[in-house]
Amino acid sequence: MSLEKSILNENRIRDIVKCYGLTMLESNKLPIGSANCFRVRCAEGTYFLKEYQSEIARAEVEQETAVTEYLTGKGFPVARFLKTTAGEVCTEAEGRIISVQEYIEGETYLNDLPKPLFKESAKYLGMLHAALKDYPMKRGMDEQWLSSFSVEDAVAKFDKLLRVLDDSGVNDVPSDTNPIRDINLLRTISRIRADLTYKKDLVRKLPQWRQYFDGITYTPTHGDYTACQLICDGDRVKAVIDFSAAMCLPAVWEIMRSYVQSGGACQDGAPFDTADFVSYVSEYRKYAPLTRRDLTAMPYVYIYQLSQSSYGYKEFLVTKSENRNDLLRFAFWRTNICREIERKAAEISEALSAM
Repeated sequence: MSLEKSILNENRIRDIVKCYGLTMLESNKLPIGSANCFRVRCAEGTYFLKEYQSEIARAEVEQETAVTEYLTGKGFPVARFLKTTAGEVCTEAEGRIISVQEYIEGETYLNDLPKPLFKESAKYLGMLHAALKDYPMKRGMDEQWLSSFSVEDAVAKFDKLLRVLDDSGVNDVPSDTNPIRDINLLRTISRIRADLTYKKDLVRKLPQWRQYFDGITYTPTHGDYTACQLICDGDRVKAVIDFSAAMCLPAVWEIMRSYVQSGGACQDGAPFDTADFVSYVSEYRKYAPLTRRDLTAMPYVYIYQLSQSSYGYKEFLVTKSENRNDLLRFAFWRTNICREIERKAAEISEALSAM
């Protein structure tokens, strides 16, 4: 769901695509992504128009277009950006950056990628890392990032949200109104408190896991490689889209995150399937290498980053985002992931190392 209200209407979209030499016939807003996205049918064909969030700068979009052009030259399937008649890769409207790309027909998924497509997902992530291995990108989750972590600050962040929970008045559930609603609200409050308390305890353990970043492989990567970034046709991947988060990151972080979030692992208390994950990593390794150190460190690197996030809880309790209930459900799920990966970290590490 988009994070900001769109500034676009039919007339504005028509004027924007004119800048690309296109004649619009109709446009439809798409219910995907954190940006405002539109399918625009023109006399010349069908295109994908993206209105970026207000904090996104032109340089970031230009970087994304450069990555997609590079991958096109490597034969990797992406949605290419169009250029305006003035030769620009994007344009602006009321301070928002707008881009237009090829529209690729196909199926997309959220966290419900069908099992037959998991092998394809791992394959294309490996192919992507191989294609990008020499591409210069800013490095993330590096030594500076690790050094900036403070247990005290992380604990304070979750303590602050717990205080907001206690002070918000949501505990004052009215009686004799709607008992079912009241019970559900109490359960929600209780779960938020339990999750935030758990994450406080978890971040205290992070210093002992920092060692797993030593000697692991960093690679230029997508940065948000999950099911929703794959355009699929039956049991095959047609294209990988949205390189706005591209960065040089630990390969093992992107691999494990892509597996967990694409298939909805650990939802509703479900256990993490170690054997299935090993198969996913095995498919990836057919296209890009991983060291023994990478395999050993993988679950610890993944949970190190995920455990620090308060995303979803903050939006529900503090910013009260329009889609706060959906974001809270997302937060509940990611905390379940933390619990399950922490519980099975040694098992996962040993299974991967034995490949």
